[in-house]
Amino acid sequence: MSSKKRSSRRNGEYSVGYGRPPQHTRFQPGCSGNPKGRPKGSKNFSTVFDEELAKLVTLIENGKRKRMPKGQALVKQIVNKALSNDAKAAALVLDQIRRSEGSGKAPAADAGVGLPENKDVVESIVRRIRLAAEAEEETETPPENEETPR
Repeated sequence: MSSKKRSSRRNGEYSVGYGRPPQHTRFQPGCSGNPKGRPKGSKNFSTVFDEELAKLVTLIENGKRKRMPKGQALVKQIVNKALSNDAKAAALVLDQIRRSEGSGKAPAADAGVGLPENKDVVESIVRRIRLAAEAEEETETPPENEETPR
């Protein structure tokens, strides 16, 4: 046996041993075991991203200054580019429309795709994208010249 004296439970004292450090060396209430750990209130990427998209920005639209969230301004810009025959922007817009229709939700009121007067615009965009894709295919794949055996 060891010569160290341990206090016994029978005497009402605390016994020190494996998994039972002395009480005076334990973490005090309110003190963490990891003081340099994650600080309280730190934010993850998606929270910071959402906050940045929610910040207001001032734009001039039709000669008038408007304040709107950055996310809304971004959507406006992408939709306007899609309408001005930008194939990548149109693909983004149409993909978003498909996703929102596929999930069972109606498209956002800002997009206004569900309105009858806007359906013609969307159909026009789709037609332009298809024509551009067909034109690219024709220019990329020249006709094959088959050599005739002699």
